[in-house]
Amino acid sequence: MNIQLILLPLLLSFVFPLLAPSASATGPRVTTALFTPHANEIHTVDFPPYISTDVVDGGAVSEIIRTALKEADIDAVISIHPLKRMVNYYLFQENALAGVGRHLHFSDVQKKELILIPLVVLQEQYFYYKPLHPQGLKLDADHLKQLVYGSHVDEDVSRYTAAGCAVKYGSTMSLFKQLKRGDVDFIEVTPLTVEWLLDRHMAADKAKFAHLPGAGDDEVLYMIFNRKHAGGEAAAARFKQALTGMVKDGTYGKILDKYLGAEDGKLYLRRLESFGSVPGL
Repeated sequence: MNIQLILLPLLLSFVFPLLAPSASATGPRVTTALFTPHANEIHTVDFPPYISTDVVDGGAVSEIIRTALKEADIDAVISIHPLKRMVNYYLFQENALAGVGRHLHFSDVQKKELILIPLVVLQEQYFYYKPLHPQGLKLDADHLKQLVYGSHVDEDVSRYTAAGCAVKYGSTMSLFKQLKRGDVDFIEVTPLTVEWLLDRHMAADKAKFAHLPGAGDDEVLYMIFNRKHAGGEAAAARFKQALTGMVKDGTYGKILDKYLGAEDGKLYLRRLESFGSVPGL
């Protein structure tokens, strides 16, 4: 018998355990920090056109963050993930320096570990699929109990469920597909995100989606620093100071205008100058 055929199973029995992942692993261990010279990562989900690998230079909010990090002398890179639970994993399991997020639904214990700094307030609107609701929608108490709301993960849906409205969950893109199928009746999202996603993924149906008159809710996009990280509190203080300086010297506004234009910026954003009562400021 060929000696190589005899030795091969023996060799594999030693090598395979070294290559196979551990059965006790609790989550993803490989991060982009392994392939960059930066000491830390800022974890976030893809959220075009504000933060995305599909936008030039990562989008307006990405540039605001990078500029503030540089001014604050914080060595970190932005890592964009497809799922929100990955961001939460790195924050709470890996004790990463910081993350970026909205629709926050942290427990009281988790909140004590975090420092929230508002980056921008996004003005949202309610969208529906016109072919399924040719007469439009009414979101009063009498009609909500007959409708299904499409929610993002961790979005506060208590007012809908209290009114008897059913709720289904998904990413923004999957929610638009659910609107078209009739699985959900309405969703709430920023119009610039709607325009970006529909132009690229559902262009033929874009005109069939409509929004209700008037504005929806204001949704805050936060920078979330981690107190459990050795440098978390100090970095948060320096970042906040740098961001305040960017507002005062006009850098913040120039970045938003560069990506979104003055018109869209005024229509769909509340800038830091107008925050006042936003938690974390």
